[in-house]
Amino acid sequence: MIVSIKQLLAEDIDMADVKTFTVEQSNELTNCLVKVLRAGIENTIRRDEWTQRNLSLLREFARQQVAQSYPSERNGPAEEKARQFLWDFIAYLEGKGVLLAAETEFDDHKHELLRDFEKLLYVRSPLKLMMCRVDGEVEANQIKSWLKEFMIATCSWFSPGEVFILYCVYWAEPAGANRDFVYAIRLNGDLNYIAVTTEEFEPV
Repeated sequence: MIVSIKQLLAEDIDMADVKTFTVEQSNELTNCLVKVLRAGIENTIRRDEWTQRNLSLLREFARQQVAQSYPSERNGPAEEKARQFLWDFIAYLEGKGVLLAAETEFDDHKHELLRDFEKLLYVRSPLKLMMCRVDGEVEANQIKSWLKEFMIATCSWFSPGEVFILYCVYWAEPAGANRDFVYAIRLNGDLNYIAVTTEEFEPV
């Protein structure tokens, strides 16, 4: 029986309110994922065939869980490819992880800004940068308010030590010097990630 995450949660819980999963829910999702892989895995010949077949199975799992998935299929519609949940830039330290995740948005439309900013909410990184163009300080303050409200409404499990940086820039004239407004939200507290201790890889 295929179980979706919506079935794992109480019927009266709005999915928009779900921020984290319990151990039981994560274990059930693991079983669902492995079931999909076992049912469709193939012994492909070429490297590209192997990758594409595996990605198609992962997309099937995502569909069962009513989740969006990326990357989209190669022959998928253009509008789907335009919505890829990928960061514009990542700086990575080998053996340590992501140092910086960044989004750069040319338009100042609220919807576009929030769509890009949401990607920064879920990446584990000490620095998260949102860059955008503005017409002046009034607009920069408006965007700052949008992002803060969006953070509160959308996600509740940020990690202490992370810094969200909003870099707004404008030019007084086409050839003039840039003028910027920079804001940062610093999440206070000690990092509290859980280290692997006695846990082992176990059969599923």
